[in-house]
Amino acid sequence: MSLVVNFLNEYKDCLLNGNEDQILELTMPDITGWGITAGDDYNGLNDLYERSGRYFQQQESVDIQLEPLDSFGNGKAMMVACRFKRDIQFKNGLRLKDDDLRLTFYLVEYQGKLKIRHVHLSKVWPASPFPFNPIPHRIQPEPSDHSARLDSIGIGPFLDALNKRALYTESVDMEGLESLQHPSQSRVYFPVQESRELRGTRQYTQYLHALTDKYANPLLKYHHPVVFQDQSLVCLSAYAESSCLDKITGEKISAAPLRVTYILQEHEGQWLCRHSHWSLPCPDVV
Repeated sequence: MSLVVNFLNEYKDCLLNGNEDQILELTMPDITGWGITAGDDYNGLNDLYERSGRYFQQQESVDIQLEPLDSFGNGKAMMVACRFKRDIQFKNGLRLKDDDLRLTFYLVEYQGKLKIRHVHLSKVWPASPFPFNPIPHRIQPEPSDHSARLDSIGIGPFLDALNKRALYTESVDMEGLESLQHPSQSRVYFPVQESRELRGTRQYTQYLHALTDKYANPLLKYHHPVVFQDQSLVCLSAYAESSCLDKITGEKISAAPLRVTYILQEHEGQWLCRHSHWSLPCPDVV
């Protein structure tokens, strides 16, 4: 775990004292990422460099705290899930203070250090109504020499898994949904609205049953999936749109663009979900 600890310390130090060039040193060239707002999303180094540059130029004082919740992998590819606290004062007077942000890293070992291939930072959506906005375009660059992004052939089995998840959701097949989950009891899930993470099979299934008690006629559709495969882990990220009916009021509830990150680990010949992170982008000023 020393690689993970070293990475988190370096990442925190970079946010506190670094610059955009140091951020790039922590990332792989094919990085994808989602931030708290839609304007914080990026699909490559150019996007990340531009957004990081604005952050470092405009911030005046910063306090960052990372609380690791779970990590797994073989040292060549790792998932790290954290609670993220921030208190950032900007030169224009804006202050961003949050104690319960959720952060998922998909990391790969490169030249003796862990680097970011995908990151998902989000804020719990406070309450309905949910936004329903067009699904953003997602750039699909050609894989580089060091990219682990799967091509249109390699991604096939994972698209089938997404289709199964949508089918099980729409048919309210609890056993089917649970069959897609890794049996590890240490696994962590970040739902859209829950203020605390879900852990293990029991909390996950309780959450699913609570949703089915409250909502009917669920629909789920995924868009623009990107899949990375490194060693024993797979990172699958996609946009999604969802709708359902409130059983009490009969109101139709829709949400988009949901951002979804699944980290899959192989178990008995199957790629099963050991971590998931769902979020909605918050307004630009949060």
